[in-house]
Amino acid sequence: MPADSTLERPLPNNLDAERSILGAILFDNNALNAAIEALKPDDFFIPQHRNIFTRMIALGEAQQAIDLVTLTEELHRRSELDASGGAPYLASLVDGMPRVTNVEHYARIVKEKAMLRNLIHATHNIQQRAFEGEEASSRSPKTASKPASSPSKTSFATISSASKKSFAKAKASLPSPPATANSTSCSPACSPPSSSFSPRARRREKRHSL
Repeated sequence: MPADSTLERPLPNNLDAERSILGAILFDNNALNAAIEALKPDDFFIPQHRNIFTRMIALGEAQQAIDLVTLTEELHRRSELDASGGAPYLASLVDGMPRVTNVEHYARIVKEKAMLRNLIHATHNIQQRAFEGEEASSRSPKTASKPASSPSKTSFATISSASKKSFAKAKASLPSPPATANSTSCSPACSPPSSSFSPRARRREKRHSL
């Protein structure tokens, strides 16, 4: 997800980790398996990295080698080479490449940054909806007095719907909590014991004791 000019601070990202993942795949195509298990193209911060990763996945699915030649050709064929930084940028991905075995670690970093960006955009969207609701409620009395267009109900409903959609998108990348066994069921053994004597039996017992 690209940077939003309406946000004051830069969005979380780690371009070094993104480049390291792409370079590792060019160096060893087996690294693609580890990358696609944790990431999708939209998790990359800048458009050229998303384009490159998308075409790497396409080459892998076609059972083709992923190297500078095939990747450059694939991007050129789809008219995406310039938008992906050009051939010199692709070549720079393997310069000073860190250890390929660290791909899973780099993928976790990129994923965490993507999750943070999604959360920031979700809260920003909710904030924008809230401001829109405030503007709607501040309209002229003539407009606000119409029963069919209650600004408070409409705006809050819109904010609620937007917040659910935004947080659902952010939550999609979160790991699911582990399933736990139901420990609230109570067996017959933990039920309170019933009385051994009925009221009638107790009266008979009282008479015998006199």
